[in-house]
Amino acid sequence: MTTADSASGRAFRFRKGKNMKKHLANIISGSRVLCAAALLLCSEFSALFVSLYTYCGFSDLIDGPVARKTKSVSVLGTHLDTAGDVLTYSAMAKILVFSIDIPIWAFIWFSFILAGFLTSAVISKVRKGKFYFVHTLFCKIMGGVFFVLPFVITRIKVYVCALVLCSVSSVAAGESILVQLKSNDNTTNVLSVRKLLKESKDNK
Repeated sequence: MTTADSASGRAFRFRKGKNMKKHLANIISGSRVLCAAALLLCSEFSALFVSLYTYCGFSDLIDGPVARKTKSVSVLGTHLDTAGDVLTYSAMAKILVFSIDIPIWAFIWFSFILAGFLTSAVISKVRKGKFYFVHTLFCKIMGGVFFVLPFVITRIKVYVCALVLCSVSSVAAGESILVQLKSNDNTTNVLSVRKLLKESKDNK
């Protein structure tokens, strides 16, 4: 092998590795979408369900940091992340509706919470021309509560779990509405009202 061939091979491997890093976050997010979709077909609380669910939670934690680390944040990644969230929450809803006796007040309360999140999306459409959901601090906390729910709901009284989940989700929905009202950026990054107000104050 000549020196030129060797250099060409190294350059190819470098470009290949660089391209892999560029798409790594989307690969992680895409795998979460597939696993979350498979959750809908699994028996609740089965070993396969728990394994897939755990992977969905873990991948949700790392895809954002990986995208920022590799400077590969993209619209596709945002859509994949949202799709993964929707499918994972749908699997959780399946458990709550068909496998656990949830109090009626929790269903009513959560209907208002969903209306709050939809309101935040409508606000973004009116103010910025497109529908999108922001990933606020309390949305992340809500996601964490959702994630641990299958592991604790058989050990803690159902109404306690419902109260905690609805309370955190209510704050998350309210925070999302306030962020959509106050923010002028088309961003889905993790934000909080406190951080947003501080940035607004600093910019004055």
